[in-house]
Amino acid sequence: MNGAAVPEGYRCEALAMECFGGMGKMERHVLGTFRTISPVLALRWLGGQALWIADWIEADPDADPDADSGFGPRSDLERSAWVQPLQRLPVGSTPDRPAELRAWHADRQGQRAAQAHIKGGNPFLVVVPATDFTYTLSVHPD
Repeated sequence: MNGAAVPEGYRCEALAMECFGGMGKMERHVLGTFRTISPVLALRWLGGQALWIADWIEADPDADPDADSGFGPRSDLERSAWVQPLQRLPVGSTPDRPAELRAWHADRQGQRAAQAHIKGGNPFLVVVPATDFTYTLSVHPD
């Protein structure tokens, strides 16, 4: 072991930052919070929030309630274009934000990489800018 302390727990948040065009004003909306001692449960909660936000933005037209989510196309966290620890996506990089959130949820290999990242005591953020809001899903070790 590298001597790093294992976190005692994890604090999770789902936030929406609303930007008011010409006024230069931003408003923070807490969509949900969660505490757990398990990195697996922390990411499972984040995944549920990602799907909820995706459906909030736009209902999934291809939703099949009996379908297995399977494995995502990304092989690891470093190759992911839409989720990096403490990185913000450039506005306009992916026009379909709901699909982006659903893809992050379905990426099982990326989820495992994220789990190892937060288990090592590091914070983890998924930041998705949309038209009027920027959505942030986060896990912070306690």
